[in-house]
Amino acid sequence: MNILITALGTLNSTFISKYLKRCGNFIVGVDIYPKAYIKASSEIDRFYQVSSVNDMDKYIKELLDICSRNNVDTLIPIIDEEIAYLSSHKKMFKNIGVDICTPDYETVKMCRNKLLTFEIIKKELPEVYIKTQLLKHVNKDDITYPSFAKPISGRASIGCEKIVDEFALDYVIHKVNPEEFILQNFVEGEFFAVDFIRDIKSKKFFCVSRQELVRNKNGCGTVVKITENKDLEFYTKKIAEILNYNGVGNIEFIKHDGRYYMLEVNPRFPAGTAYTVMSGADFINDEIKIIKEQCISLNYNVKIGTIFTRRYETYEYTE
Repeated sequence: MNILITALGTLNSTFISKYLKRCGNFIVGVDIYPKAYIKASSEIDRFYQVSSVNDMDKYIKELLDICSRNNVDTLIPIIDEEIAYLSSHKKMFKNIGVDICTPDYETVKMCRNKLLTFEIIKKELPEVYIKTQLLKHVNKDDITYPSFAKPISGRASIGCEKIVDEFALDYVIHKVNPEEFILQNFVEGEFFAVDFIRDIKSKKFFCVSRQELVRNKNGCGTVVKITENKDLEFYTKKIAEILNYNGVGNIEFIKHDGRYYMLEVNPRFPAGTAYTVMSGADFINDEIKIIKEQCISLNYNVKIGTIFTRRYETYEYTE
């Protein structure tokens, strides 16, 4: 297959591109930065610098052109903003023979809107619900401190604020647009991430849970332990069904006083994709099969108890 992967400069894209290259695919990578800035550009077959997804019309036009020139049949977007735009343009790419690896647009829209997500969870799965309200509608007399403010459609913990008292709340309300932020009860505990894959057609489902032993400020586990957790498996499967989810995704949970609370749903290849694949679950190739409506088995032998860690490396750029 000829596969285009976006955001090549990210850790996740680097792993996915190298993995699919080893599987014998022709890999095209794109990024907003030039080739010299991205080590992974020298490890794939072809690289293009593209516009930011914030200039959507130009970005879409460039991707369509790159796909046509390279006979691309599969497009894997990596970051949230790309997922949101490209999931709504699937038909346009399908017309030139390209399948986009994202859930359906309606599912993506629900996941990206954290206020809507938590309203759904409150109704369908209240045992994992964290009290959530639009910042604009906050009643200061009804706030429990500490609380936590975050963008409705944010990612990687960008813009998130811990609210410790009323002065901090006033500061955040005047700092941001209250119509674009939510306020939640602050919950402390152990972080868990669950990567899952679901095929709507066959109703097959599988998930891999990991405890985040070390977590960076962007909310990504850098040291993790693969776990077997029936509670998280039940909650994840239930949420995927509620969202009518098709493909690969990720749900983050926090454990407090023996109880699990849902933090968010990520409608994309998760930042911990490498952990899941290296543990024995090939979500990458099976995601492509699901999008192309091919048969999958999901018969994985996951190495429960395995600990994975990441490190950063330095390279000198050479052509």
